[in-house]
Amino acid sequence: MLTFEICSSNKDYIAVTVQGYERAAIGEFYDDNWLNVVVEINSGAFRGRFFASFQVFEFSDFYDQLQLLYDTLKGKAIFSTLEGQLEISITCNVLGNLEVSGFAMDEAGVGNQLNFQFQLDQTYLPKILGELATIVNSFPIRNA
Repeated sequence: MLTFEICSSNKDYIAVTVQGYERAAIGEFYDDNWLNVVVEINSGAFRGRFFASFQVFEFSDFYDQLQLLYDTLKGKAIFSTLEGQLEISITCNVLGNLEVSGFAMDEAGVGNQLNFQFQLDQTYLPKILGELATIVNSFPIRNA
């Protein structure tokens, strides 16, 4: 199992742990690229944990956006999922401070929703990028 974690100094965090591909490859692009994941969130006094399925390309897209954010220290990187269960937005201001915001939904489309927001600085990005790179390399996009 591989995890990427976005964690602030005051213990707010979001962790996404990839447990593996949802099923064996059958030659169908979307079906072959689902990953079983566990999402854990600690935001202020709120804590939550739920299981979900995310697409492989959602991790690689986020990695690319986050790498650009780190290289330029401007803009925004967004992790969003096809079924709308998790969205993480990381925005950088001119001082290199990062605002992490978003929401999590425990069941696709009909679940309970937790909104979160906390601050980081850019020194946290290399660790997050390293964890995402490991996930992307371990679970490549399967082409049909």
